[in-house]
Amino acid sequence: MYLNKLLTTISNFRKTAYHHYGNTPLSILKFIYYSVLRINTFIVYENDLTKDLPDHNIDSDFRVIKPTLDELEIIREGRNLSREFYYDKILNAKTCYIAFHGDEIAYIHWVFFKGDYSRFLVLRDGVAELNYNTTLPEFRGRWLSAKMMAYISKDLQEAKYKKVMGVIHEFNYPSIKCIKRAGFVEVSRIKTLGPLHKKIVV
Repeated sequence: MYLNKLLTTISNFRKTAYHHYGNTPLSILKFIYYSVLRINTFIVYENDLTKDLPDHNIDSDFRVIKPTLDELEIIREGRNLSREFYYDKILNAKTCYIAFHGDEIAYIHWVFFKGDYSRFLVLRDGVAELNYNTTLPEFRGRWLSAKMMAYISKDLQEAKYKKVMGVIHEFNYPSIKCIKRAGFVEVSRIKTLGPLHKKIVV
């Protein structure tokens, strides 16, 4: 699993750096600095699914699917997509949600469960984690991430899950705004240096 992640990261290094930090050579230096050299703080968020949840309010011109991995393979064919669309191959993830705008992919978000890989958490029964998501550039600015996290939370609630978690870097301000807007609250913080950190049992 870790070898697959490393090889995929290396092979898509430039594309991943540009995707997260902008289409400039400085983006590669930022990617290296934040990934390897800096002590980072990640914020752990929780959405309590035993309570009433807000509506997701996804715009009517989007449709959401939860594809099988075989269906995902077909969706990816012929498209030049970022690393976020390949976590079934990188980390053996099995569940994702995709938003479409017409025939165009607008958004993807992976969901992890007990027994799945999690960088920061040990997931127990009844707990899920949202991780590895992206909104395609042409669909940003519409709060799609917040609406999708609320949509997925509602779907997990209907499947009798008790809570859903998310872990976000403290400087990822757009994602922090979205996860709060989706009803999540901060419950903990984790310090890391490269791959070195403790996991939290949730």
